[in-house]
Formats: sequence, structure tokens, C-alpha cells
Amino acid sequence: MYRIWGILRKNNRIIADTVAESNEQGLTDEERLQECILKICSEFDLQRPMWLPKNEREFEKYRRAVLNQDNFIELISFDTLEIELLDD
Repeated sequence: MYRIWGILRKNNRIIADTVAESNEQGLTDEERLQECILKICSEFDLQRPMWLPKNEREFEKYRRAVLNQDNFIELISFDTLEIELLDD
């Protein structure tokens, strides 16, 4: 099972959070990550963010990435969307 915790923060406070899971067999970890990000964005009613090389490096190193306005085309009403891989 692959689980991602999505956290919306504004002014250093959590304003919303959710956990998305991917149980699909035969997918790579990258595909599972993207599936979970889509589920999180759907839950928060957000457009799909751009996954930048900086985010890829952060996620590989820390199992966590912080997305901000640079990752979204539309204006966002929060400061950051944090994506964190949860241990089973």
C-alpha cells in the first residue's frame, strides 16, 4: 500500500489535510505518487500542480515535498500544499 498525506497550510497552520492511498498493482512508485496527488487535489478541489525537478529532489531525499504558488497556474488561497509519504 502506498499512502500520501496532503496538508494545506496557511500562516503556518494546518487548514486541511487528507490521506490518499494507491493499491494499484503494477504501477511504479512515481505513478502511485501521481495518482495520490490527483486524489488529494480532487479532495481539496484544486487544479493539478506542476511537479517540478525541485519537488522530485525533495521527495526523493526527504519523502516529502512542499508545493507553493510556483507549482500552480491559478492563484491559490493557501501558502503551501505539503505532500508526505507515510510509512506502513
